[in-house]
Amino acid sequence: MKVELENLFSIDESNQDQVIKVYNRYGIFIGAPEIRKRNLKASFNPIFTLNEEVTYEQVAALYKSLERELGIVSIGERFYFDFSDSEYEQAPLFTLNSTGNSPDMFLDDKGTLFSISTHCQHCGLMEKEQLSPIVIDTTEMKDRHLVHVSGYWIASQELVALMKQENIQGYELLEVIHQGPEKGKQKAFQIIPTQVLPECSNERVKLYFATEQPPCRCGLSGVINGPDIYKNEDLKDLTGDIFYSAEWSHDGRYLYRKTLFSRKFREIIIRNNISREVRGEKDKNFGPRDWLFDPVLLK
Repeated sequence: MKVELENLFSIDESNQDQVIKVYNRYGIFIGAPEIRKRNLKASFNPIFTLNEEVTYEQVAALYKSLERELGIVSIGERFYFDFSDSEYEQAPLFTLNSTGNSPDMFLDDKGTLFSISTHCQHCGLMEKEQLSPIVIDTTEMKDRHLVHVSGYWIASQELVALMKQENIQGYELLEVIHQGPEKGKQKAFQIIPTQVLPECSNERVKLYFATEQPPCRCGLSGVINGPDIYKNEDLKDLTGDIFYSAEWSHDGRYLYRKTLFSRKFREIIIRNNISREVRGEKDKNFGPRDWLFDPVLLK
């Protein structure tokens, strides 16, 4: 697995050579930017690999040089985790990061009952306990098999039937409450894992954005977690196909536990033409209905 970082910012065309020289000075070699003819702005969008030769500490220093020498203070950042073919082929579990490169995979909650408590007084992250079935407008699912609602996966009746047919194990179902028009409504079910995985290895990559506030002392807000890494011996006796992670994730406001799926589940989704096989966010196959599974890594 390799970690890539994408930058995005615009400057006056007259400064492009100086920007390239600053990147080169830190061992990052980028090409000429795209020029916007209308306002003579140069749009920089370099993507480069972080490793022992180019560390994130160097990148943070690069940002300071860009600000000090050229007055560039607004830099967009995005991390990508690029997996090898062998990592896909050997992984027993996968994190499902998306069921389509489209906002349509996310539905709004329409009134689910939760109890709320503060997890961290410093960053304001909150824990929530679900007290009722998920409430959504099921007409908005349309013909999607799996949608995301506030940290929870909601499956169509067709996907649930397929999971039962293929003997997928390790979950319970809770039917959602429909709140919306009668025409077009459908049955849908929250997938609730019945098992929690062991804790990830402490070798898991943890990153942050140098252009934003430093991570909170709670270790959650402001931290970008890399792929899940497990020791081989911790997973060898697992049974079932659907699991909660032991670690918390968050959506910027609320905590939730991520759901991981077995290799068998992923293969069923691809074999039944619910999704094409996608290997990473930059895969050309990653369209509005394709599912993005990232492999867990083994140590």
